[in-house]
Amino acid sequence: MKFILPAAALLLSSTAAMAELAPQDVLERWRGFYAGFGATIATAAPEVTGRTTRYADVLAQMNVAGSEARYSFDWIEMESLPDGALNITFSPTGYATTFAQTNGNTIESRLSYDLGALTIHAQGTPDNILFSYDAAIITAHQSQTMPEVGITITTAIEGVQGEVRSQLGADDLISESGTLGMAALTAKLTFEPNSGPQTYVNFSTEGLAVNYDLSLPNKPAPEAPIPLFFPDDLVFGYAITAGPGTTTVDQKTDIGTGRFILTQSGGELTMAFAANALSYGLTATEATLALTNTPPQPVDFSAAFARFHFGLTLPLRKADTPSPYALALALQGFTVGDDIWDRLDPEATLSRAPASFAFALNGTAKLFVDLFDQTALTALRGAPFELHSLMLSSLSLDFEGMGLTGNGAVTFNNERIDPMSGLPEPLGALDFSINGALGMLDKIGRLGLGDPMIIIGAKGALGMFATAGEKPDSFSSRIEFTEGGHMSVNGQQVK
Repeated sequence: MKFILPAAALLLSSTAAMAELAPQDVLERWRGFYAGFGATIATAAPEVTGRTTRYADVLAQMNVAGSEARYSFDWIEMESLPDGALNITFSPTGYATTFAQTNGNTIESRLSYDLGALTIHAQGTPDNILFSYDAAIITAHQSQTMPEVGITITTAIEGVQGEVRSQLGADDLISESGTLGMAALTAKLTFEPNSGPQTYVNFSTEGLAVNYDLSLPNKPAPEAPIPLFFPDDLVFGYAITAGPGTTTVDQKTDIGTGRFILTQSGGELTMAFAANALSYGLTATEATLALTNTPPQPVDFSAAFARFHFGLTLPLRKADTPSPYALALALQGFTVGDDIWDRLDPEATLSRAPASFAFALNGTAKLFVDLFDQTALTALRGAPFELHSLMLSSLSLDFEGMGLTGNGAVTFNNERIDPMSGLPEPLGALDFSINGALGMLDKIGRLGLGDPMIIIGAKGALGMFATAGEKPDSFSSRIEFTEGGHMSVNGQQVK
């Protein structure tokens, strides 16, 4: 959805009843917003016809992490209304070109987008503008040149409506917040190398809603784009929620075609940035997935899950002190189809009940370089960060009557590095408990999926490194890391 940003990110706002808003006020607000990202907006001299002001040859330029981007419109028109508001329309076709260096190659991406059906209503004062959006459809087509690979992306968004508020406060901060609704979105991607598999992706979803808020310092517009990724003191939160959706991936080879299908009843994508911490979140609910090949292959399968969640927080910039990071993963109510079970468990030894898995960890790490500084990363010798602490806040597994839980915390002494592993010396403890492990091992033995001696060895390891609990088939284990690089399991030193 990058094609929306040059227009939509500019269109942010608040209102003052019956106040008069001039076209130049809106243009300067757009320039002020983009200046915070080191970007520029240029136009030809305005042409005024009656109550309509036309800005021709509109060009926005920015440089994000070394990737140069140029967005252009033939014209943007702003019609002054009797109540002091403005109606803003765009030339039917806009263009964007981006250039990026990867492994010594220049990758060029060309994008054309049609905002001809988009109308933006702007009202308020120069420091407080409310933009309202309305478009029956917005389309875009992108092609990208890479060595020996052709890539195209086509996107269509229907039923666009929403409001965005842009304010310049007394603290000289630009603040933006808004909600944008979309009735439907479809996208198609083709990946066609000169040799090898051809890949085609189709995606469609309904009932999207975009909500965000953002603030950044007000800055004068630069004379030329300044390379930036995230401006200093930028703070933002972003969330996209979606209704039912389907993703289909077809891969064609000389021997046949493989198709992967994912359907879901809903989903959410979130992103936030503040205090040198960038966070992502991805959630999908009530989903089914399947892989089929023509002709059929042994890897064909079908599966489903009730909920999937992935979350990641990490620092972006180098710092003298450690910064927080976090990782979370959850898969709830996971089942596989009978086609898989019948091959693995033809006698129905297992219950085939839904399985679940989840873990969450966090800690601190110190970056030696900015993660998006490609030059510094290339010149770096060794890891780009050092780990200072790790906390396993939760771990859970529920599968065929076996349950596993865990938690704990470890700190790392980066002044003492293990010469064998190259890792810093840990200090702390991790606690685990497990129920139903012996029963699970017995089921695996009856299935014939493992060497009987391995299963016997696994049972022996439970007795050696875990303590039996009060309930049958329950165990607990504590892994401790002590000074000098020592490690013990349930009091037995193993290192």
